[in-house]
Amino acid sequence: MKRQKGFSLIELLVSMAIVVGVISTAIGALMQAEHATQLVGYEANMQEGLRAGMHFLVRDLTQAGEGIPQGGIELPYTVTSAIKRPGTATTFPTTYIKMPAITPGYQQGQFATSINPATNAVLTGVQTDLINILYADNILQDAAGNYLYSYPIIQAAPSAPVCAGTIDPTGASVTLATACFTMPGVANPITKGNLIMFHNQNGTALEYVTNVAGQTISFAAGDPAGLNQTGDAFGTVAALATAPGNFPPTTVTRVWLVTYYINVVNAQDPQLIRQVNYPGYPAAAPVNPPQTIADDIENLGFSYDITSSTDPAGTYTNGPGNAQQPILPDTPDQIRAVNVFLAGRSEQIYKATNTPTFLRNNLSTQVSIRSLSFTNQFNTSSTSTAP
Repeated sequence: MKRQKGFSLIELLVSMAIVVGVISTAIGALMQAEHATQLVGYEANMQEGLRAGMHFLVRDLTQAGEGIPQGGIELPYTVTSAIKRPGTATTFPTTYIKMPAITPGYQQGQFATSINPATNAVLTGVQTDLINILYADNILQDAAGNYLYSYPIIQAAPSAPVCAGTIDPTGASVTLATACFTMPGVANPITKGNLIMFHNQNGTALEYVTNVAGQTISFAAGDPAGLNQTGDAFGTVAALATAPGNFPPTTVTRVWLVTYYINVVNAQDPQLIRQVNYPGYPAAAPVNPPQTIADDIENLGFSYDITSSTDPAGTYTNGPGNAQQPILPDTPDQIRAVNVFLAGRSEQIYKATNTPTFLRNNLSTQVSIRSLSFTNQFNTSSTSTAP
């Protein structure tokens, strides 16, 4: 009988073992590649969020103080005239009679939160910082190319153009002359929720726009900032008059008050928020909603380079180049640079390791404040006594 050709059982078993080994190796390699791809994707998304947040922060910090008088804009101040502070449920420090270009907010923000990857429990961390940045809008023009601040509100002949505007004696409104600025302007025109700085030889004042009608901008009481306090003796438009209702040449400029803080209302997705001016007014159609700049940002911190010639050595634990905030007699006007720290985590839990975890990273940088960068480092006898 002719012998049948084929494979023995042992040969089949050996072949199957080899095939299984090859397939297992291939599957392992594919899984590793998938995990590597997932890791790169998570890290890329995290870096994108951190860089987006840092981009906006650097851009606003670079402009801090632009077009603002040295020392800031005067605020209404009496025992009861507290000015609300965006990003918090509190007010600006009671020592502030002027709003500076930069208002530090060391541990004034919400508490950082994270999630336990194993139990999904919310973890509470350190209290975050916030910052308020003030600068002028120097690009607002009307259709004729006039800037808002180009001419005084009232300018008589022989000066040209003639500006026949009016300022309410109490500061409740201002009416601009069409020859000098046609309301509401073009490219992001003046609207409710804007902040307007009045400036003349007697000082400055800051008011919150509650209505725009034709050429008239109104500043009604009860605004969300608490700025429109017409009865205070200082820091109001009425206080800029030489005599009641008689104003020297006065200009108006729109300014931006930009606030950065961490919002942890949703602990699963802490967000970096950029708030322009004040939210929530009017109630029916609120303006200036908070803007989410980046997701999954766990921490926001600032420190400051403070130039001081009066403060005794040793006041700042980490030195005046890395101070958490100015300490009296130092003020925010002595800030020369801001150190920014952002910490973020991956949007999803990375499960390729034995213990599931979030991926984490951070960014830090220093921003020189160009409008505050000059300081006299040569304290000679002549400069120390000069006015």
